[in-house]
Amino acid sequence: MINHRFSMLITIQQQREEKLQAQFVAAQQFYQQAEQKYQGLANYRTDYIRQSQQQGAAGLQSRQYSQFVNFIAKLDQAILQQGRAVHQARAAAEQRKQSWLAMQKKRKALELLVQRGEQAELLRQLREEQKNADEYASQLYSRAQAVQL
Repeated sequence: MINHRFSMLITIQQQREEKLQAQFVAAQQFYQQAEQKYQGLANYRTDYIRQSQQQGAAGLQSRQYSQFVNFIAKLDQAILQQGRAVHQARAAAEQRKQSWLAMQKKRKALELLVQRGEQAELLRQLREEQKNADEYASQLYSRAQAVQL
């Protein structure tokens, strides 16, 4: 009965663990996507500056230069915001990972407890069987002694 209860608890823990693992995987994927977007923005900024410098070698009008500076500022702001999003996504993924690992640890502890309980029960049964066998042998010996008298 107790093992059945623990078995149910372990099943519940496994379901929770699987759910937390799925949440971790989703958070990890979201983090990777945010990181890729960040890298994409940074690469775009670098490419845009390079292209603008090549075009600027021929000379830029003040209006074009102003647009260039404004666009770079907007890119910098987007990169900064995406950097924050990456940081938050990484923190969320790490938190979900820790939750998943904690649940995994609880499940393993329950499994170990059940295993130890089963081993103790088996040992108790073996001792009981040995005791019964010893009593039976003792009774046989006593009867044999009584018959010889």
